[in-house]
Amino acid sequence: MSSKDHQILRVAELYYKQEISQQEISKMLGFSRPTVSRMIQEAKKRGLVKITINTPVELDYKLSEQLKNQFHLKDVLVVKAEEENSDETLNRVGYVAARFLLSLLEDDGLVGISWGKTMKQVVDSIPETDLSNIKIIQLVGSLGSGNPAIDGPELAYKLADRLKGSYKYINSPAVVSNEQVKNALLHQQQIEEVLEAAKDCSIVIMGVGSLSEEFSSLHRSGYLDEAKRKDYIKEGAVGHILAQMINEKGEVVDLPNNYVIGVPLESLKNKQWSIGVVANSFKTDSILAAVRGRYINSLVIDEFTAKQMLEQ
Repeated sequence: MSSKDHQILRVAELYYKQEISQQEISKMLGFSRPTVSRMIQEAKKRGLVKITINTPVELDYKLSEQLKNQFHLKDVLVVKAEEENSDETLNRVGYVAARFLLSLLEDDGLVGISWGKTMKQVVDSIPETDLSNIKIIQLVGSLGSGNPAIDGPELAYKLADRLKGSYKYINSPAVVSNEQVKNALLHQQQIEEVLEAAKDCSIVIMGVGSLSEEFSSLHRSGYLDEAKRKDYIKEGAVGHILAQMINEKGEVVDLPNNYVIGVPLESLKNKQWSIGVVANSFKTDSILAAVRGRYINSLVIDEFTAKQMLEQ
């Protein structure tokens, strides 16, 4: 090894093994602070330093970068999985999405959340934290039937409890059949307050639904029967986000007598972090539509669905 190599190795040992700061190393060895930083980078580049990150779930960084660049997203985490559309894959994606959410959170944060099985897995994967004054906001009305554990109020409450924060929920069904009823609900003080708070959410995290999905949350709750599903498909819808149907371009598809009580999809385009979470490849069309509509700017997704997105 050359003298320069020994210098680099010495700096790496001080920094990584003895945990001495770059500023202190600079004073100790007489190098400038930028020189110390370059030497640390050089040690990694030459293989003198190898960093191992121990995590129970592996990510596909190459695929993540491909998706990020292809769809101009802010961040993408592609989760490696052994089996397509399995409970284990859902568990892994939920874990990674929870970790991603925690990496973005700060005290006094305001977070919006949807409902569904995917969101339940994210919430279940959140450990207790030392954050303070976190507020969780339900983004769309409640399912009201089916499994209450995956409904909006329950998930908002549970996430707030995990984060030692508070929550606001929309005391209303997700969908109503009359425009007058919708307008009356939107003018209820409690619902107005929740939707107003949702405007200030810097982070929103959501699942997406597919019209090819046999047992989606909307199906189970009775909001989307077979006749209505066929009508939406006929009108070009491929999936839904926050109970609102979208076509392959991400445009909202409306049917008569079907009014959603929740935040408008357009508001998602202005969020600092708008995170979509997907763990099922039959939702490929739905997540592509959500990306094209710019309703999400970040994505946590299983590798099978990620590959299908690139292929399409």
